[in-house]
Amino acid sequence: MPTTFSQMVDATIQELRRPDLLVDATSYLNQTLREVHFEPSKGNLALYKDNRFEAQLTATQDFGFSWAVPNPPSFQGIAAVRYDSVHDLDGNAMWATELNPGRGMAARTTYFYRTGPTVFFSGYGGLNATISLAWYEFVRSLKYYPVSSRPASYDIDSGWTYGPGIVTPEDQLLAQTKTTNWLLMRWDTVIGEGMRAKMFKRVSDDIRSRTAYSLYGSLRQGLFTTEAADLSGAW
Repeated sequence: MPTTFSQMVDATIQELRRPDLLVDATSYLNQTLREVHFEPSKGNLALYKDNRFEAQLTATQDFGFSWAVPNPPSFQGIAAVRYDSVHDLDGNAMWATELNPGRGMAARTTYFYRTGPTVFFSGYGGLNATISLAWYEFVRSLKYYPVSSRPASYDIDSGWTYGPGIVTPEDQLLAQTKTTNWLLMRWDTVIGEGMRAKMFKRVSDDIRSRTAYSLYGSLRQGLFTTEAADLSGAW
């Protein structure tokens, strides 16, 4: 059922009766959330619609305008860049091509490239030009909260409950963001089996580990097929 990060850790710890493995369980759950961002049969990067973000930038200089990617540890890649202030012969806004720094840039004017956490734009139209872009992020790593200090918890029958002082809609949304994500709320069975497989292996229960991993593999393919924004795994 839909759940939060801490509640899934608790459930797994209780199943194994190993409260001493709390740190391991936390690590394995975050590891599982990250690894489902790769297509299981081919190993391609999985781009999910729920992980897509959009923004429109306004250039603050004539040349060399750049954008610092938000949340670098979670950044996957650029999906598309459009130079809204630059038009082709038919009057359509120009779509920029991603290039790697090198000689190929000499023959191009409308492109962008990324160096570390910074994206640089070329041919965007100068000062005050607008740039529309979309990008993908991994879900963020989450932390374990003890019951007494949880920002939020979820129950399928009663819904959300919040910690003391969390009453405004803005604070409640932030509490949800701190405690869960769309994978745990919609695909908790997939994530749970992936975590259980790792935990059973950790305690040398190879039979249950193999069973959980087999189920995880089957369910994971369904997650990818249903949610992926681009089945080729490329942007």
